[in-house]
Amino acid sequence: MVAAAMKHMTLNFANLDKFEGVDFRRWQKKMYFLLSSMSVVYVLTTHILEDGGDDATVEQIRKRAKWDNDDYVYRGLILKGMSDPLFDIYQNVESGKELSDSLEAKYMADDA
Repeated sequence: MVAAAMKHMTLNFANLDKFEGVDFRRWQKKMYFLLSSMSVVYVLTTHILEDGGDDATVEQIRKRAKWDNDDYVYRGLILKGMSDPLFDIYQNVESGKELSDSLEAKYMADDA
């Protein structure tokens, strides 16, 4: 069941138009629906979890690893949804939140 859902999402993602720098709000909404269905949007509103340092519990380590992975997936899908020139500009942004904030700051005003 999960594999079929992932295959369906992958096919839907492949059909999305790449973001070229115009119509940001439309692209952003399409991406949000996709990322919500992948259960990774929470990385925008959940601060990076502490890893617990030397006294970390298994649960802290697991939660941090999940957050790191979901943030990576979030950033990867956003970058995959961009044209190559925009990918080149934004590929080194370190977190999903930073990437989203950068895109909003740059392109929301252009859409207004």
